[in-house]
Amino acid sequence: MLPLQKITYSLALAGLFVCLLVYGKPLLVPVVLAFVLWYLINAVDQLLRRVPLLGSRSPRGLSLAVAAVTVLGLIVLAGSLIGRQINEMITTAPEYWLNLERQFARILVGFGYDEAVTLRTLTDEVDINAYLLGLLANFTSVTRQFLLVLLYTLFLLVEQHTFPRKLAALQLNTGRKIRLMGVLDKLNHAIRAYVGVKFAASFATGLLSYFVIEYAGIDFAIFWAFSIFALNFIPTIGSIVATILPSMMALVQYDHLSPFLIVAIGVGAIQLCIGGLLEPKLYGDALNISPFVIIFSLILWGLLWGVVGMLLCVPITFILITFLAQFQSTRPVAVLLSRRGRV
Repeated sequence: MLPLQKITYSLALAGLFVCLLVYGKPLLVPVVLAFVLWYLINAVDQLLRRVPLLGSRSPRGLSLAVAAVTVLGLIVLAGSLIGRQINEMITTAPEYWLNLERQFARILVGFGYDEAVTLRTLTDEVDINAYLLGLLANFTSVTRQFLLVLLYTLFLLVEQHTFPRKLAALQLNTGRKIRLMGVLDKLNHAIRAYVGVKFAASFATGLLSYFVIEYAGIDFAIFWAFSIFALNFIPTIGSIVATILPSMMALVQYDHLSPFLIVAIGVGAIQLCIGGLLEPKLYGDALNISPFVIIFSLILWGLLWGVVGMLLCVPITFILITFLAQFQSTRPVAVLLSRRGRV
């Protein structure tokens, strides 16, 4: 095949792939989330099987069922708490808006403005309740989508024992089978390392931030702590936004700067210590991705799949690099995307 034909075919396949990602989003996103949930349940199952009460001698189905109930129970509990706090935010929103207007008027007076210019006139009658109701509507939509993800996950759990038999039915020669198992094992090890470290780091960040926010007296501390936990899965940008949001809440809630400074400095220090210093050491060489590629993939997957794409950009990029490294023609692309130039 001529080089020009190869380039044409490659560009055509890339275009079809992008079209599939964009127009197939309603179908693909629940499937990808189902695989994530399925993987998480199996990771918890492996942890439970190390516990003496549910050790390796117990039936696999029992520990898997306990893992599934544990993971789903935590998700439902978190969703219930967050939904309740959003409803409380909608109820108290007018008070915060009046507080914000008073602070804005004080700032204008400090700059020498004597005219009765209010925040509401500058924002053209912005209805903060409308934004909160939109947030609640999106939360309800995510809850409905979760039922579809749960259905996909259930079928994956039921059929996962057939995966080894399907692999054997492919009748691959010994060399290809060893190579495939090696790739799958590498993917599994790296993704488990990333998910484990990221989950532990995000949970620690959210928990410590909760104590800081609660100490500062900021309302809806559970909501902000959960937001910090979730946003920490988004590289770079997530940590910044996770620090700004509760800090802005402190400005809206209080007339003085002390709570704002406590939250901004406290949460920022936690983000720096855990996200900037501890996480890179814990990852080690598990994820071989260029920092520039991480930021680019964050923007790309965010444009394609929104928040879900931003949350999953790192695992998806790692899988893509590992896949490209398996073929001689695409290996140079994988080398360019890697962090150290080795794949």
